[in-house]
Amino acid sequence: MLAFKRTMYEKERNTLAQLRAERYALQSRRDETERQMLQRQAEFQQKAAAGAVGIEEVKKTSFYRENAHNLILQLEGETAQKDIEIERQMQVVIELDKEVKSLEKLRERQWEEYQADSMREENERILEIVSGRFVEKQREGDEAQ
Repeated sequence: MLAFKRTMYEKERNTLAQLRAERYALQSRRDETERQMLQRQAEFQQKAAAGAVGIEEVKKTSFYRENAHNLILQLEGETAQKDIEIERQMQVVIELDKEVKSLEKLRERQWEEYQADSMREENERILEIVSGRFVEKQREGDEAQ
């Protein structure tokens, strides 16, 4: 049972790590999209300051900004959903960790009980041997007299 729970624990931890990696990828993509949007906006402002901006450039920049903004909102929503999944998975991992630890403690107690029983049996055998020899020596002593 302990081996099974340990396997489950490791599987769930790996799932948690995968979810965290997915969240990191979403956050990185969001940050990169925002960086690109700001960079394009800065380039547009430079062109506008130089007076080299036509209506097509304004439309294109506006379209790009709107798309980037929508993508950022979508990625933030996916990140929030991933956070919820991570929290649920964290609870699963914590619960399995508790189960594994309790099973390990149970195994340790059983091992200690086994060792105590073995010591008790060993002591009983030693006592039997010692008392058997004592009885034999007494008989030998009685027969010699």
